[in-house]
Amino acid sequence: MKQIAVCAAVILSLKVFLAILYQYRWYFPADFDASPFLSGRRYTFVGIYRAAFYAHLASGPTSLLLGTVLLLSGGRPGWSVIHRWLGKTQLILVLLIVVPSGLVMALQAYAGPIAEIGFMAQSLLLAVTVVAAAATARSRRFLDHQRWAQRCYILLWSPLLLRIVAGLMIVTDLESEWTYRINAWASWLVPLAIYELVHPPRHENSCAEPPFDVYPSPEN
Repeated sequence: MKQIAVCAAVILSLKVFLAILYQYRWYFPADFDASPFLSGRRYTFVGIYRAAFYAHLASGPTSLLLGTVLLLSGGRPGWSVIHRWLGKTQLILVLLIVVPSGLVMALQAYAGPIAEIGFMAQSLLLAVTVVAAAATARSRRFLDHQRWAQRCYILLWSPLLLRIVAGLMIVTDLESEWTYRINAWASWLVPLAIYELVHPPRHENSCAEPPFDVYPSPEN
């Protein structure tokens, strides 16, 4: 039953991910009439917001795909070098593009300040998790590294849940500014809370042998 649920979640996530990519046809060039997201943004889609939008458009899916490869390659000895370099790439991508562009876009979020703060909090927490994942790997605290990396992945994945819930709200005729505000927070708080409940913190033995050196010591 658990495997079936996991497979169903993966298939649904993939479907939503591809649906998001399919909407890119409205963004090059920006089609303010056909795109639900760009609707009403004709006069604000300029300057730094426009730059942030396209930066986020490229970096968001890329970081999610990178996160998936990192999640699958973690702990596999044959993938140690690739995992290390992909991790560094992910750190740079998230800190320099995903988070800053997400913060800029959050300032024009639909439904006002409550949703804006929700998306800003998500972006800032994403920065915290990716830095913590890198720091714990470098200090060879591999159980902690795994937990922070998983939290980071949940935050990268949460926009998919946002769109799944938004689609359900539309189908059930429950869409409103308030449901969007709740979704702006719940789409990342709920999966993080579930993760913390299912995977409570464990004390790591600092002398334990890591699966491989994510960040090798200088003598190596």
